[in-house]
Amino acid sequence: MGVIAMRILKLFLISLLSFFVLLTMVGLLFPSTVRVSRAVDLPGQQKEALIKWIKEPDFQSCWTDTTGQMKEFSILNDSTLIWIKQADLELTWVFHGADGAITLQALAVAHLGWLPWDRFRSLLMEPRYGPWLENNLTIFKSCIERAQLADVSP
Repeated sequence: MGVIAMRILKLFLISLLSFFVLLTMVGLLFPSTVRVSRAVDLPGQQKEALIKWIKEPDFQSCWTDTTGQMKEFSILNDSTLIWIKQADLELTWVFHGADGAITLQALAVAHLGWLPWDRFRSLLMEPRYGPWLENNLTIFKSCIERAQLADVSP
């Protein structure tokens, strides 16, 4: 258990460190910020009315995945709403176009760390958040249409 065991241990530690450095260098080739975006057209809608609908707690239960109100909600400017802002993920809704021809864009922005497993997580962002954003936008659009058919004002 003398010299041979120490050489094997030294080889193992150097190999482990080299593998980590190699993974880190490959991981640094991936972007540190990932943006996933989906959009839906809302013809015949007014921007102010849509913002009132989004803020309405009773209406939020129609289209959000969670029960109850959105946890964090802020208005950045007249056409951008920040829905959820966590340490590494920000979900934003942006209104494009003029009244009567509104396009609502849902945008998920993830800020990733420098560690290899953080950067490799960027490969899973599009398949994970893309369908989820698309589903929320589709449900939101159908909730707006149902509310307008029932003639409920925000």
